[in-house]
Amino acid sequence: MHIRDHQIKPEYRQVVMKVQNYINQNLTGDVSLETLAGIANYSSFHFQKIFTEAVLETPKQYVIRLRLERAAHLIRIFPDLAINEIASGCGFSSNSIFSRAFKNYYGISAEIFRKLPDKKIQEIKKRHLFASEEEIPWINPISDIQEKILSVKLSSPPVISTMYPFQIACFQTTLSHRENISFAFRSLFQWAIPKNLITNSTKYFGIWLDFPFLTRFDKCRYLCGIELTSDIKPSGGISVLSFNKGQYLNYRMIGDINETLDSLIVLNHNFVDSMGYSISEMICFEQFEESPIIKTYEKIQRNLLIPVRIK
Repeated sequence: MHIRDHQIKPEYRQVVMKVQNYINQNLTGDVSLETLAGIANYSSFHFQKIFTEAVLETPKQYVIRLRLERAAHLIRIFPDLAINEIASGCGFSSNSIFSRAFKNYYGISAEIFRKLPDKKIQEIKKRHLFASEEEIPWINPISDIQEKILSVKLSSPPVISTMYPFQIACFQTTLSHRENISFAFRSLFQWAIPKNLITNSTKYFGIWLDFPFLTRFDKCRYLCGIELTSDIKPSGGISVLSFNKGQYLNYRMIGDINETLDSLIVLNHNFVDSMGYSISEMICFEQFEESPIIKTYEKIQRNLLIPVRIK
C-alpha cells in the first residue's frame, strides 16, 4: 500500500498515516519537521526515522515533492496563471526557492516546462520520475495524451451538476498495486462498522489527490471514503474531509484504472473548456453506486466528478 506495511509496526503505521492526513490538508501551511513530529507525538529525530522507513522519503522530501507535483499540474492546466502565483499557492516562500527546486526536480525551468508539448512532458516524466514503472505493469503508461483524446470515446456526454456540503471519512492508499483500493476500503470498513457508519444508504467515494501524468504510480495518493451523516472524530489513520457546495463536471462510467484515466484526459481536454467552464481544483471524485466491498473497482458503475467553475 502507501507504506511498507509488512515492515512497519502497527502503531507506527497509524502515526505515519495521521501525519500524511495532516499534510494533505495543510500542504501550503506549517509542515515543518517540528510540527509534524508534534502531531506524531515523537521527537523530531525518532519521527523522521519512522516516516522515512515507512514512506522511503524524508518528511521534507515528501512535502517538497507534493508541492512541486501540484505546481507542475497547475502550470500545465492553467496556462494563464502566473508562475509566481503558483509557487506561492503551493507553499513556496519565494519564487527563487521554487525555481531552484523545480529545476532540480524536473531538470528544466518552470517557464520551459509550461511551453513543452505533451509528448516531451511524458519523456521528462519517464526519465526523471518513473524508474520503477516496469514494476507496475497493471497501469498502462500514458505516452501520448493527444492520441488518447482522439481515440477514447465517451458513451454519453458529461453534464454539470451541483454537490452540496458533505463530509467524507477517508483511508489513504496509493496505486502501487491493483488490489490497494479494495484493501483500503476494507480497512475503512473495519473502522466504520463498529461505529455503525455503514448503512444501506451509505455513499462511497474514491478521491484522486494525484494523477500518474506527473506523479509516479506508486506515489499517487488515492483516498477511499464514505460519506458521513454526523460528526465523528477521526482515529486509526482515518481522516475526515469537509467539502463545500460546488459545481462538478459529471460523467458515468464503468471500467478499470486505465479506462478511468483515459476518461479523465478526454473530459479535461474535450469538454471542460467547450462547456464554458474551467477546472477549479486539482482533485477528482469517484462516487461508487455499489459497495466496493461487494464488487471490485473495475466492475462498479461510478460517477466521475471534476470540480469546475464558470469562466
